[in-house]
Amino acid sequence: MDIESKIDELQELVSQYDTESFAGSLAFFIKKNIDPAADIEINRFGSKLKDFLYLISLNAFSDKKGMEKFEFPFDNLHLIADKLDEIKKIIYPQDLNNYTKESVIHEMAVRNHFDNGVLSYVEQDLEKLRRVFSPFDEKIISDFGFDIDFLIEVCKEIELISIIRGKQTMEFMFTKEFRDFNDRIQQGIICFSDSYEMLPEHIKKAFDSFNAKSYASLMFSSSDLYHRLDAQKVDKLLKLVSIEPVSDNSIRYYTAESIFETTPFLKLSDDNYLSLYGKQLPISIYKILYAHLFNNKSTNVKLRKHREDTLEDKVNDMFKSFFASKDSNFFENYYVIDNQEQDLLILYRGNAIIVEVKASKLREPFRDVDKAIGRLKSDFKNAIQYGFDQCKRVEDFFYSEEVFNLKNDRKKVLQVINPLNINNVFSVVVTLERFGCLQTDLGLLLEKEDDVDYPWSVYIDDLEIFLKTLQIKSKNHINNFLNFLDYRRQMHDRMYSIDELDVCACYLQNPSNFKKLAENEDIYLTFSPYEQGDFDKLYWAGNLKFNEKSLPEDFYKFELR
Repeated sequence: MDIESKIDELQELVSQYDTESFAGSLAFFIKKNIDPAADIEINRFGSKLKDFLYLISLNAFSDKKGMEKFEFPFDNLHLIADKLDEIKKIIYPQDLNNYTKESVIHEMAVRNHFDNGVLSYVEQDLEKLRRVFSPFDEKIISDFGFDIDFLIEVCKEIELISIIRGKQTMEFMFTKEFRDFNDRIQQGIICFSDSYEMLPEHIKKAFDSFNAKSYASLMFSSSDLYHRLDAQKVDKLLKLVSIEPVSDNSIRYYTAESIFETTPFLKLSDDNYLSLYGKQLPISIYKILYAHLFNNKSTNVKLRKHREDTLEDKVNDMFKSFFASKDSNFFENYYVIDNQEQDLLILYRGNAIIVEVKASKLREPFRDVDKAIGRLKSDFKNAIQYGFDQCKRVEDFFYSEEVFNLKNDRKKVLQVINPLNINNVFSVVVTLERFGCLQTDLGLLLEKEDDVDYPWSVYIDDLEIFLKTLQIKSKNHINNFLNFLDYRRQMHDRMYSIDELDVCACYLQNPSNFKKLAENEDIYLTFSPYEQGDFDKLYWAGNLKFNEKSLPEDFYKFELR
């Protein structure tokens, strides 16, 4: 059976349910962290974010509008998972006999682009909005009718509404009576129905209400936002970032860019909106604004230049905070060769850390392998390869025995460097885009001589999370970071990880074991995507803090959190 028929079957299955309950229930599980080891139907789905948004789109934009409620225990969930698996097997055939390096790289790139969400925290996304677009406020106000401050406040307000409603709808779960109810079932004392009958009536009512509409905390109306925000601006924004569930036969393919990338709110009847993936809102706003300004001749060049400059500033600030020590020396926009500017050099107790920052875009991969490889190599070359080549230019001076000068743009000597005083040299390439497996294993595409060390290439948000976590968890965070750089560069060409934070988490859990893995060249390394939950634990405990806050200022002022 061809893929179109398989999609028709799956769409027919999910379209029997009404859109609100189906989309709402799946959106609830997108937001809720389910134990991946739990033996439950919901864990049949490999990428809950990608899979559930796809299923929601099949339901919402189907010709058929079902009326059946999608409620616990979700009887057809296993059938839906089976049908989706059949589609995935056609898209990603396991033809081991015909695998080539190019086809593997292509599949990795496709999965990185379409299947995986990026771990960043909403504070990082909000800060990025402010950092990149504040200089364009006048143009944004003229074209859209609101400014960056308003957009950030809307994101915070919607999150606050969700938190308040979540606490209201789940308050019963924290009562003694409900804990006793759970204990009786877990210990096998009595069955579910008998234990349920022992609950007080008001808790039964709250429990039933939650089961009927677990996603209530993800629902809001425009009037909810009118209390603290300008109504006209609210309406303009909601029109921009929401979509109505109307028939659209073009929205049906698993590997297509999700319609919810830029419209994360589903507009239902009576001015009700369902937040499918609340964290997506600032990312959607970023994509909309960037595309708008990029396609405008008057702002295109300025936007790209400003984005690069703010990225460099952000990276410089992060490293200066991390290497805050009297033994640290920083050189920004320096030269070792005339007319060849370098981004950042850090000298610390005989260690040289060469940092290059790249804001080049990673484009959507083609379906055709040959075309895709050409595009991937081009994007990789413009970002990571170019950054490495710039680092290598400075490395060569450190590995020579000749004294050399660091200069500024006016050719003034900033410092004279004797390479004999430098014991270790590390190169770091920071990117604005996340390159997935092509970045975690540089052995796939990076061109270098065999006797040259690999750099560490990292997505900027991952770098920020890792550096902050090292400062929280390590007594000597600088030395631990330098050790990580040393071990990490030994792992390329024999590893698999879709996300650098999985590797970072492995190091933080057991640095000595990480060292053994790095030094044992006979081991092929794989890193679990569940390891980065360690960062979430720090975040939700309030230990991982960022410049921007995720909720309105009043929420913190009155210590409501």
